[in-house]
Amino acid sequence: MAPKNPLSHAKSPAVTRNVKHVVLGDLLFQTWYQSIYPEDLVSKDTDRLYVCRWCFRYSCDADAYAKHTRTCLHRATPPGTKVYDHGGYSVWEVDGEHHKLYAQNLSLFAKLFLDHKSVFFDVFSFLYYLLVFTDPKDSSYHVLGFFSKEKLSWDANNLACILVFPPYQHKQLGKLLMGVSYKLSGWERDRGLIGGPEKPLSEMGSRSYSRFWEERIARHILLQDMQTGDAPDSPQQKQKPSKGARKRPHHEIITVQDIGLATGMLTEDVITALKGMEAVEPATPSKKRKMPRTAIDNALDGSEAVIIRKSKILEWAKAHKTTLEDPINADGFVGEWAPRSIRQGSPNSGEEDEEDQEDEEEEGKENEVEEEDE
Repeated sequence: MAPKNPLSHAKSPAVTRNVKHVVLGDLLFQTWYQSIYPEDLVSKDTDRLYVCRWCFRYSCDADAYAKHTRTCLHRATPPGTKVYDHGGYSVWEVDGEHHKLYAQNLSLFAKLFLDHKSVFFDVFSFLYYLLVFTDPKDSSYHVLGFFSKEKLSWDANNLACILVFPPYQHKQLGKLLMGVSYKLSGWERDRGLIGGPEKPLSEMGSRSYSRFWEERIARHILLQDMQTGDAPDSPQQKQKPSKGARKRPHHEIITVQDIGLATGMLTEDVITALKGMEAVEPATPSKKRKMPRTAIDNALDGSEAVIIRKSKILEWAKAHKTTLEDPINADGFVGEWAPRSIRQGSPNSGEEDEEDQEDEEEEGKENEVEEEDE
């Protein structure tokens, strides 16, 4: 996967950075923030830090870095368990408890591009999901980014931290990770979790999630209408309506909770998206052409109904070139997250799960040895 010019994504440093540039594989790009690498291994004024693109081990010495990359244990495949695979992109689940050193190194690297990340060494209670692209030409793989989440969140968070590495940004990959995070929260299942990202969000995260939520709601409502034949462009609406139907207003009353239950989104996130799309107004009729913003806010407090203006959603979707195609493919999930029809058709699925668990235990032992050596 060809990255964009990595230096074009460089941000003007607002704070002192202990590492100015990183080498990730064959890519050189500028850092954005400071990370707490051990000072005995990384000095306070390091111009170039070499980071293994497979395991995120780091070194200031180019020769030591080159020697490691020739023998890295993760050259062939990422650690953990694959949970998604479609179109060359895959997502791998890495347990911070079983892959402690890997998770710590990944966290230290991520802090170079995240302002508020605070978990570096206490990784036992987190799961990490790597976004991987496999080059079809030579079968080599590249880690493009990741998201993490707590194994047990009391705040219904389905994501704690998310990052697409600078050279691979602006390729819609963040939406893929967000979509996977919602799927893995299991909100569609019994006892599933309706949740969202950990808050407060950064400025960049807020923009990204707002767009993701808006598109998610737009797809849900428009696809639902297409299935029922009530879409604005459907043939049924072009037919001459009956006498009783003429009096029917061209809107649908729905609560934010209804949308949340259908999309797996928290009420507060649904409200954020609806406000951003400007596609809602209070269900109470008004003589005014345009409802005051305060009236809309009051109707969106989760206790009252709102009117979803489908024409507004269509206008928003057209203006933002929104596609009805979901950023993730449901058939791409594997293992326990695979569609039931695929999961039932795999006679060896149980055996594969046992083998994966044994592999993780062995890799966990290897990581413990690596940590002691380091």
